[in-house]
Amino acid sequence: MTYRLESEMYPDVCGWLRQFLIDRHRDSRIDVFDTSRKSLARLINEIGFVENLRPEWPSWDIYVDIVGFARTETLTTIALVECKLGSLTLSHLSQTIGYTRIVLPFYSMLLSPVGCSSSLQSLLSTFDRIDVLDYSPNLKKISKSVAVARWDEGAQTIDRASIIAGNDNTWR
Repeated sequence: MTYRLESEMYPDVCGWLRQFLIDRHRDSRIDVFDTSRKSLARLINEIGFVENLRPEWPSWDIYVDIVGFARTETLTTIALVECKLGSLTLSHLSQTIGYTRIVLPFYSMLLSPVGCSSSLQSLLSTFDRIDVLDYSPNLKKISKSVAVARWDEGAQTIDRASIIAGNDNTWR
């Protein structure tokens, strides 16, 4: 079955993200939401996950496709995922980086069943410009980067061989 609408990807990607977070945050409570039709600030306000978030969370008036939370009493780890049906473009990456720079999540990913457009692939791989994926370059902390990857619809997971990310290895 091929996705006809981007929204048809969301349940599958939510399931994958839930398992991804469970595997990496075993002592945390995991919650994953489709936030494509609700601002992230509104969702956080409604579900009450305000503890341990950055103080500016009420300003997060952005519509990220999928958000995941891994929560303990002292830490909330956030994951953002943007989904696209067609080839991933620099415009899609720019949108994702914009959302990511606002929230500063631990994980950020841009997915498509098609993978990267030839121009984005060329920029990131041929010209080795993975620096454009960085969203939290800070000398006091490990740099974070957005990962781009192909979503394998049949396997209901990311195609690990297609992942392009910075040097942080968060998604590997």
